Amino acid sequence: MADKLKCMDTISQGVFIIGTRMNETYNFMTDAFVTQVSFNPCSIALSVDLSHYTAKLIQNQGQFSISVLAEGQELEAKNCGYPSGCDFDKAKRMKYQIEQNLPVIDGAASYMICKVKQSVVYEDHIVFFAEIVEGEYTDKKPMIYISKKFFP
Repeated sequence: MADKLKCMDTISQGVFIIGTRMNETYNFMTDAFVTQVSFNPCSIALSVDLSHYTAKLIQNQGQFSISVLAEGQELEAKNCGYPSGCDFDKAKRMKYQIEQNLPVIDGAASYMICKVKQSVVYEDHIVFFAEIVEGEYTDKKPMIYISKKFFP
């Protein structure tokens, strides 16, 4: 098993903050499991552990934001990790703005507002297939996920 996990760590991926909204509150979660799935329409797949609060919020709301963190935003990534958003208000320690009623992280390389089109439960995760309905990018270089940086 350890070798399989080490192999998975060699797959290039970014570091993302997933933003959700429930009533008048906002939640954030750090994620590395995001990938492109279609150009027409522009769509992505997002994988979230079924036990995470964010998975429940996305299922309830049918939408979420993705902030692609830029190099140097390691603190933002760590601030949106643990503890769970159902136990702690992560929005209090984040700088963000609201786009289409969803939070996006200030200073990110880009952001996307996504509408869920389909979801599939796979093992211990739920995969959300979503269309990008709005987005904005900068020239900042995206952060690359390296598990040792976050889980020494």
